[in-house]
Amino acid sequence: MNAASRRDRGFTLIELLVVIAIIAVLIALLLPAVQSAREAARRAQCTNNLKQIALAANNYESTNGCFPGGSYSGADPNVPPRWSTYPENFSCFVRMLPYFEQGAMYASLNLNLCSSDVANLTIAGVRVSSLICPSDTQNETIPLPATRASTPPTSPGWSFNYIDTAGSPSAVYPLPPGTWMQAFTSYGGNAGTWTFGFTKLMDSSILGYYNGVIYNDSSVRIAGITDGTSNTFLFGEHSKNQLFKIDPGYAISDGAWNSARWYDTLFAALYPINFGFGNNQAIKSTSYYYPTTAGSMHPGGANFAFCDGSVRFIKSSVSSWSFSQQNATSYGDSLPDNTTYGTSPKGTNGSAKAGNYLTHVGSTGTPAQLGVYQQLATRAGGEVVSADGY
Repeated sequence: MNAASRRDRGFTLIELLVVIAIIAVLIALLLPAVQSAREAARRAQCTNNLKQIALAANNYESTNGCFPGGSYSGADPNVPPRWSTYPENFSCFVRMLPYFEQGAMYASLNLNLCSSDVANLTIAGVRVSSLICPSDTQNETIPLPATRASTPPTSPGWSFNYIDTAGSPSAVYPLPPGTWMQAFTSYGGNAGTWTFGFTKLMDSSILGYYNGVIYNDSSVRIAGITDGTSNTFLFGEHSKNQLFKIDPGYAISDGAWNSARWYDTLFAALYPINFGFGNNQAIKSTSYYYPTTAGSMHPGGANFAFCDGSVRFIKSSVSSWSFSQQNATSYGDSLPDNTTYGTSPKGTNGSAKAGNYLTHVGSTGTPAQLGVYQQLATRAGGEVVSADGY
């Protein structure tokens, strides 16, 4: 064989396969590293978001003398001519808009009407970047349905179609002509170890048993956080992705950033971080508080902003109180302030419909054994929390 023939010789099939195999191994080794680097960047952005939210809340407190409330009640939602589905009104994030450099949006609101009134449709679809975790990939702005179904809806923004200027709140009314959007948030205010659906007829004294910082019509001052601002949650992740795991039937409408409903812009330490109920109907049939669960798409835990403005990553494995996954009523031995679950028949307990509620059972109840997670959620429980506990 002459030299020219040797120069014309290319790769053999075996050599080509070896090269391809080496490239495949390198890609397999590098891909997790690239994904990890991207997630680290997303987690850092999420941390920065929570710092901005905590800073805005502290500036709000400095100006107004208290942290923003979990609900922003305006016009009486149960009296025409402006009907609303819920007594909870504008969220804590709406209160904080001027401190997010969103003064123009805040000025566009009609605060004399409820958040789900058609007059306030425009801000519902505005996506505020600091309220979105980049890892929360299902948190996209979605078109509002033109009309509300008469059966329990599974589409976002349906409460807007429950508004009328003269008729009845039980009627079905379409949105104004055009395309209207609903934006969401990845975060929620710390309501404490539990929260509930507030009704206008509910005994307001129950609000005194809230032990968080941001809850229904709250007005908590820094001076009221006697556990210490560095030991108390202010905001936490309330991932839309996790809501789809916890509440698959309704999650598409959960997390609306402008809504003060407890499953939209509040979280509670009632259930552990990232605790996904999925289709566990046994517990969902006895408790409708599962959408208040804090969670994130960051592996192993979630970010939380504390009242001092710091942000820390709390692992899902952090100490939490025990409970039965089969029956939520077992929380009667696990809730603070001797609070227990009960079931309300229609028209009782200040409720317009049958459902679940929280009630104080008195001094004979069994006090809760709080985990570290619950201790960080209370503002004035007097607990001693070790830094190595989380």
